[in-house]
Amino acid sequence: MTSYPTPTSGGRYADERYVGLRLSGTIQDASFRDCVFEDCDLRDLRLVECDLVDTDLLGCDLGMLDVHGSRFGGVTLEGCNVIGVAWSRAGTSLARPLELDVKDSVLNFCSFEALDLRKRRFEGCTIHEALFADCDLRDASFRHSDLAGSLFRGCDLRGADLRTARHYAIVTHDNRVAGLRASLPEAAGLLAGLGIELD
Repeated sequence: MTSYPTPTSGGRYADERYVGLRLSGTIQDASFRDCVFEDCDLRDLRLVECDLVDTDLLGCDLGMLDVHGSRFGGVTLEGCNVIGVAWSRAGTSLARPLELDVKDSVLNFCSFEALDLRKRRFEGCTIHEALFADCDLRDASFRHSDLAGSLFRGCDLRGADLRTARHYAIVTHDNRVAGLRASLPEAAGLLAGLGIELD
């Protein structure tokens, strides 16, 4: 059961609620404002140069979603399957960073490269084998997330919150970590690459 009209290229949508919708192919130059996508199947969908503003995706499958040139402002993902998404393909600028908060979702094999992710939330998530490269993660929160196999390279993690995060390994000489918040015993992951063994 979905609301209408079903999204298509060039469409402008506001205050729409889509439930159980299956979208495939390419949607280009569409705008979504104050919309909700619930239990939708968006696997392999290509969102090309679209705008998503103040929009929530709840329990959706976003596996291999292509976000080429699309802009995200005030977007929340909750309970979603988000596997293999290259978020660095999104359309961002100094004035319009990637405003994306993620809760209780799977973000395995995703990549975040050269993105402004200050104060963004990745909480209660499974984030396995993800790449964060040259990202500004100041004051970001990874609380209650599992970061097994994820790589942080050249990131600014000052003030980031990893308390209650698990299985992370952060090379401190390759990232800025002053003021990073962590808790034992997982904080031992900050010794990665230093040749230190803890008993």
